[in-house]
Amino acid sequence: MATTKEIKEHLAIALNEIGEIVPWFDDEFKVWVFSHPNYPVECDGKTPKEVIKNYPKYLKDFIKYRLDDRLAPHKEKITKGHGGKREGAGRPKGSTKETKIAVYLPENLGNWIKIPANLQQVQELRHKSI
Repeated sequence: MATTKEIKEHLAIALNEIGEIVPWFDDEFKVWVFSHPNYPVECDGKTPKEVIKNYPKYLKDFIKYRLDDRLAPHKEKITKGHGGKREGAGRPKGSTKETKIAVYLPENLGNWIKIPANLQQVQELRHKSI
């Protein structure tokens, strides 16, 4: 559980990073809005003063949740466009293991191949045909 002092420290750092809060008017929704790319917090209001007053409150709640580890992973994570690729994932470089594919077979044929003796026959046929 984050302490009030901790939250205030992190809020001060965040507000320093953000700088001046300058809301803009959203024509589609007819409200004043402010957000910052470093924080997934957005605030809207009827007037710019309302947004300037409320944005730090929203940011404070976000920081509290972050310090308490109560955020969904996608809120914090910034991806580089690899679509799920993680460091160390996949086959190691220089690996000589054969690649495999998934094949869907009729149930009776799939059950027949699962029998070790039959699987061995299929593998022998494969080696003969190569």
